Amino acid sequence: MKFKLLTIFSSAVFLAAGCGGGTNTANVNNANANRANNAAVVPATATPAPSDSVAKTAVEDALKKAGLTDVTVEATTTEVTIRGTVPKGKMADVNRIAQETGKRKVNNQVTEK
Repeated sequence: MKFKLLTIFSSAVFLAAGCGGGTNTANVNNANANRANNAAVVPATATPAPSDSVAKTAVEDALKKAGLTDVTVEATTTEVTIRGTVPKGKMADVNRIAQETGKRKVNNQVTEK
């Protein structure tokens, strides 16, 4: 009788451990690994586009030819940024010249006097 009771008790303990009873070290280890993996994630940062000195020079020359000398130009491979001041009524001209000469998106930060 004692042997039968001992056999049933050990079988119950064995089955309970296999079915999730007791401490499941696999789940604990996975949870710790997930925390470590989440902490190691570093967000990607955008790299700036390379500068384009040819486009910069072309836009600067076109603006000077049009008499717009108070404008500075920065050009990358994706856009041309123009800053400075222009006489009243010349805003459309400066934007048009930068777009046609630079052949890319224009970030217009120019103000009128």
